[in-house]
This record gives sequence, structure tokens and C-alpha cells, in this order.
Amino acid sequence: MSTQRAPTGIGFFDDRYGGVYAGRSWLVCGPSGAGKSAVGLQFLVQGVKQGERCLLLSAQPAADVAIWAASFGPEIERSIESGEFVVLEYNDYVPGRDKETDLTLPPEGFLQLQEIIDTNAIKRVVLDTALPWVMTRTADMMAEHVFSFVRAFDRLRCTTMLTMPRPVSPVATRLKNALDEVVPVSVMLSIDSALSQRSWLTTKFLGEARLDPATPYLVIPGHGAVAGRETPPAPEPVPLPVQDAPPSTTPAPREVHPGKVRFSSVVLGNENNAARAPNRSFRFGMTITK
Repeated sequence: MSTQRAPTGIGFFDDRYGGVYAGRSWLVCGPSGAGKSAVGLQFLVQGVKQGERCLLLSAQPAADVAIWAASFGPEIERSIESGEFVVLEYNDYVPGRDKETDLTLPPEGFLQLQEIIDTNAIKRVVLDTALPWVMTRTADMMAEHVFSFVRAFDRLRCTTMLTMPRPVSPVATRLKNALDEVVPVSVMLSIDSALSQRSWLTTKFLGEARLDPATPYLVIPGHGAVAGRETPPAPEPVPLPVQDAPPSTTPAPREVHPGKVRFSSVVLGNENNAARAPNRSFRFGMTITK
């Protein structure tokens, strides 16, 4: 069995671990909105860039997924048009079953998928979600069923990414634990809805003695998952309370009463003017010269 690693396209993960094991399956688990589908597309886009033929089997409409994938660039759009990047939806693969919670594949489902993979020389696969393949009505056979399914994919020599929702019931938890037992790499995604902050935690990497703590990341359209934190929104400005203006302390102007104006004070102005004036006496209405 090869120990060669295949880059996932998730930069911060590849920088630390070098990718996932080529030709093996790996698990990405997380709640809705955490970015599982974005990570899956990023994983396949990396395969296209390396010249690998890829397949995505999704519970979402294939036309919508193709548009989303094409946002990664014209190279990806061309690969979808040429058939190098195959997009299938469960509703086409198993007609009438277009809801993720209702999906249960018939026994011949794997043989049909195997034929598609062999015919198209597929090297990378994303099953988004893997639940239809690993769910079983017999709880006692769950671990055996999961083991058989994962080993069957390993024999196809495809590097396969499996996604599943965050378990919220005892049965779902048992299913996730069963998958964790048989895949060499397992990742848990989480999201803080209040802050829109996502976190990536590698919970298993076979052969690694030490695993890194959780890495905050963003999902950027056309790029996928990149390390970083959401910028918190600026707080709303708090309006200051409106206060009544204090009473004015400026004294009111005094009431002005008109008084008598002496003509001489207006004409002469001041003592200096009076000293320079000729020796004349002014009376209203006539002038007398001495």
C-alpha cells in the first residue's frame, strides 16, 4: 500500500500534513454551513489542476454544483464541459430520491458507481454526502458494513473524500465512530453561527504522533477554505441622550428709554473740538458773530 500523499488544495492543511493518503478515503464531518461542500470542491479542483479526472456525487442539483465549481476559474469550467470533471446528483443516480435524509442506495448502487469510475478513469471522488452508502437498517452490522464499503473504495485506487453531517443522535455517533476507525484521516468542521466563525480540527491522521489544534478558516467564493478569522462587525454607534438646554445666565438687556439730546454735544463732540472751534455761539436756527 502506497504512503504517497495527495495535496487537498486546502493550503493550511497541506502545509502541515502534505495532503491526504493517495488512493485512500478520508472523512470530513461538520454541521450545515460549516463548508463541507466547499472543501469537497476545493479538493476536486486541486485534482483537475494536477491533471486528474474527478467525480462529485452530491445531494444538491448538479446544475447548481457545476455553476459553483465553475467559479473556481475557467480551467474548471472547461473540465466540466469536457467531462474531465463529472458532476452527478443522487436524484439522477437514484431517481426519486432527492432528499439527503431519505437516501438509501440499492445494493447494485456501488456497482453502477464503480462502472462510472472505471469508464471515465476517475482518480478523485467526493461523496457529498456519504450517508446513502454507509447507512444500514441493521445496527449490529454497521461496523462491518462501513468497513466493507471503505475497503471497496480503496480497491478502486481513488482518493476519496467522504462527507457527513455532524452526528446529533446515538446512531449517527456510532456511524461516525465506525468511519473514524477505518479511514486514515478524519476532520471535524465546526461553526459559531453568532460570529460566523468556522474552525477546522484534524482529529485523526494515521502516522502522525501529534495533531495540531483547531485552525480558524474562511470560505471564500472561488477559492474555498483559507485560514483566517471573520472580522467582527463594527459596533453600532450609541446615540447620546438629548438633554434640555440649561437656562441662560446672561442678564436680559435693560430697557432703553429715549432721552433729550443737546444739539451742542452732537456738533462739538468733545472738549478738544470746542477748543479749536471759532469764538461763536450756536443757537438753534441762527448764527450770531461777535
